[in-house]
Amino acid sequence: MTVAIIFTLIILLILFRAFVLHLRSTDLDNEKFAVLPREVKLAILKERVLETPSEKALRNLETFLKSEGVEVDMETYRPLYTEQLRLSHEKNPIALDNELYAKESAWMDKIEPFEFAEALKLKADGKKEESIQTYLQGVLRYYSDEKIESSLEAILLDYPAAQKMLDDYRALKTLRDESGADEASLEKLAKAKDDWAKELCI
Repeated sequence: MTVAIIFTLIILLILFRAFVLHLRSTDLDNEKFAVLPREVKLAILKERVLETPSEKALRNLETFLKSEGVEVDMETYRPLYTEQLRLSHEKNPIALDNELYAKESAWMDKIEPFEFAEALKLKADGKKEESIQTYLQGVLRYYSDEKIESSLEAILLDYPAAQKMLDDYRALKTLRDESGADEASLEKLAKAKDDWAKELCI
């Protein structure tokens, strides 16, 4: 198991543990799912495609996006989905999944978390603190290093404290890339990631 994939799994655990653990069904008409905020629904549906790929997961994401007026060509994800299924039959699929997951993350990150649009509305209404909090929640919805870093850079003028968050994330990347795959190293990495995520929950 590569460190990068382990890091990815840690990210998923931290970002979605608050609601995924108690919500195993993502049927769009599921009562518990239906009452969730739209930004949480999107996050869950994207995570489901990545975590447990299936035709149903793809359809649910597509249907939800259309209902929100977001046009995405899901067929462009099809080659990645096909590769996911192929790797699932390999002896060590996670170790082989590193490059594929990077491509999947880049694809998912093209679907912008709803928090960013909401943050703009709050800012226009003069609710600066709430706007920043919402924006940072959007940052936590991203998967790729590129999007996480660029979104933090974009808020620096309005929220200079994001520089520390950005610096800490880059330090976290270094720790990830230099970390071993032993239990102690993984525990240290998990704690560092958890601490960083908490920084964004101001």
